[in-house]
Amino acid sequence: MSLLSREILIVTGKGGTGKTTVAASLGLWAARAGKRTLLVECNGSRQIPTLFRRASEGYSPTRLHPDLSAMSITAEEAIEDYVVKQIKVRKLYKMVFRNRVMGPFMDAVPGLHDAVHLGKVYDLIEDDKTRGQPNWDLIIVDAPATGHGLHMLASARSMMELTRAGPVYEGVKLVHDVISDTNRTGLVLTCLPEDLPVNETIELNDHLRAADHQVAGVVLNEMSDVPLPSADDWTAHGPSLQTSTHPEVQEAAVLTERWIARRDRQLTAKARLEASIDAPLTTLPFLMNRALGFAELDRLSHLLADSMEAR
Repeated sequence: MSLLSREILIVTGKGGTGKTTVAASLGLWAARAGKRTLLVECNGSRQIPTLFRRASEGYSPTRLHPDLSAMSITAEEAIEDYVVKQIKVRKLYKMVFRNRVMGPFMDAVPGLHDAVHLGKVYDLIEDDKTRGQPNWDLIIVDAPATGHGLHMLASARSMMELTRAGPVYEGVKLVHDVISDTNRTGLVLTCLPEDLPVNETIELNDHLRAADHQVAGVVLNEMSDVPLPSADDWTAHGPSLQTSTHPEVQEAAVLTERWIARRDRQLTAKARLEASIDAPLTTLPFLMNRALGFAELDRLSHLLADSMEAR
């Protein structure tokens, strides 16, 4: 099943593994494929528009590129949005739900803030279907990092267990059913080719499988793509280069030795992920330019498309 055939993609992984970069690159790929795509950031984060040199409009979609927009969700805005749709009067919401008693109570309800993030994503997909085509063909969620990401994915089920029946239960059940449907929602895990991120990604995949979630793809970031000598060639010629009487040659040999060792560690990490996670694995290169802009995202989006479309 093609990754872009889903309605929702949720990108998560250990912090610092490139979640936001991957989400933005997936968004560019989808937009280029003609899909009206919305990138959603959680908990008020507004990083994605800056990658496109745009100012975020927060809870309102910000146009980044043809067929590509982004918005930032906060729990408070999503709760207000949901309740106002039910009671139709914003002033009544503020009077009843944001007073000294109800405000702290709503903040303390287990799983509520995470559930309303998913509820807003569900609304964005479903809202306009009764009137024909929805505004968005694909929503890509830049979800919180591993631990919080797991809590968010489990939040709808948690709210169902808490409420048991009634309108809230029915609402979160609709959200749960969509998020759990692998034909409609795909999970994308991001990772770096290092021991700790690989261990955490494998553990995350195990937790997701136990909760009946299926990973649609894994993106291994920052793989070395520098042309290096083969292991046999280096074994044969490396020692003589490292003992050269020319300091420049010695320095180059030391750097090459380190890059080869790094490549070997990365290939081991990649092999572990492939053996442990039953999902397509895609690699993205290490970019020397760390100040990402549109050109870098466009390159990464083409690499993702070439790799994932070939599967």
